[in-house]
Amino acid sequence: MKMKKFFSLFVMILVLLLAACAPAGEVAVSQNGIEIIDPWVRAAAIKEDMGEEMAGGGAVTGAFMQIRNTTDRADVLLSASSEVAAEVQIHETSMQGGVMSMAEVSGVEIPAAGMAELKPGGYHIMLIGLTQELKAGDTVTLVLTFENAGEITVQVPVSMP
Repeated sequence: MKMKKFFSLFVMILVLLLAACAPAGEVAVSQNGIEIIDPWVRAAAIKEDMGEEMAGGGAVTGAFMQIRNTTDRADVLLSASSEVAAEVQIHETSMQGGVMSMAEVSGVEIPAAGMAELKPGGYHIMLIGLTQELKAGDTVTLVLTFENAGEITVQVPVSMP
């Protein structure tokens, strides 16, 4: 009986240790002290009846990722660009008076030895005026510009979550 309890406890501890060692996410790019982790762009159509529309901008979609700063000083994501959009902006989604709204921001700070998450419902990169349909399985090139790390080019998969 004691052996059975010991074995059960041993297995539980082993499972917990293995779970703690699991990778946090796939690093797509690591450059100048910045790591881009698990980037993705939401699939989007550019047909009027299928794509999301934004006044004056045509079809839009969002890009999301985690950004890890491995240096000892803060950095700022200042801008982004892509060949698949007429314009690219950094946005923050917030709740104002019970209504979700998005607003362009001047940048996203990535703390020293810290992370920032660009996710639906928070900070994200808006691709405005898409020049082509983005289908799951496609890849989009994003050029991210940081205050300290400079330009970092990322190949971002398109997916439909």
